[in-house]
Amino acid sequence: MKIHQDCRLMQTVREAETFRTPKNIILQSLIFGVVFLVMALAEGTGIIIGVFPRIMEFARERIVQDGKLDSAELTEKINSLLADPANTHIMLLCTGLGTIAVLLFCHAIEGRKLYTMGFFKEKAGLQYLSGLLIGFVMFSCVVGLTWLFGGLQFEGRQNFSGMLAVIFLGFGIQGMSEEVMCRGYFMTTVMRHHPVWLAIGLNSFFFGILHASNAGFSLFALLNLILYAVMISLYMLRTNSLWGACAIHSIWNFAQGNFYGLPVSGIDSGESVFKMSLKGSDFINGGDFGLEAGLPTTIVMTISICILLFVPLPFLDQKTGETQT
Repeated sequence: MKIHQDCRLMQTVREAETFRTPKNIILQSLIFGVVFLVMALAEGTGIIIGVFPRIMEFARERIVQDGKLDSAELTEKINSLLADPANTHIMLLCTGLGTIAVLLFCHAIEGRKLYTMGFFKEKAGLQYLSGLLIGFVMFSCVVGLTWLFGGLQFEGRQNFSGMLAVIFLGFGIQGMSEEVMCRGYFMTTVMRHHPVWLAIGLNSFFFGILHASNAGFSLFALLNLILYAVMISLYMLRTNSLWGACAIHSIWNFAQGNFYGLPVSGIDSGESVFKMSLKGSDFINGGDFGLEAGLPTTIVMTISICILLFVPLPFLDQKTGETQT
């Protein structure tokens, strides 16, 4: 089954009258880079504000003890706060600022309506809930395969607090931010004037590259991130909606970090329901980057892509109606 040129979302994007974007693909990519920097600046500003009280407390202590504040020491403290799993919720919630920045750009500069990004009202709740289920099953398959191949060790159940609910909400915001940026904005922008395969390929490549600064990043991690982005792009086109893609992304990260207790793209996301540790070959479990850089993720992503491309799925191929938001 092919992703037809007349799918509802593609028609909406190409027929929208108030959608201003250049046709040149290089210019579109450069604008994407600028928008990403603005998004990162918005998120970074929010994070610094979130940990500012702790920075000020540290500064006061140093001034009282030593009579001065060393800039290198202050920088080290800021970096340690940003890397502290106890501050995960702050970093996740602040990604909402990046989403707002992208939405404002699309509305004010490109003149777009939300439905041209895949945000349709009809069946939005069902799409999101379905995405949560599908994403959790997919990552659980990765965990199961990794364990079967000898790459994981189960450490037992963890003690967790109500903060887990806040982190779940945070991942809901964080997953949406990346999907809005890469699929809702960039993929549909390219898709307006260019073939769908180019839109999928470009947004998937950039999605992978944007994770290059994460701990343990490797070529294998890049490959799997690109495969993941291709899968989620196809899912968005099959469902004619961005809601499910946002849900899959969010629950994938939450299940990885805070259900199974594993690194999320090289980042420790704090307390979790269970705890699992990596063992054996990095080729299987992904090493410092986590399971997203391991062979089981490659297998699950490849199978998922094939299913989305070639298997008829009536329950998935929702026809998005005229209701717009």
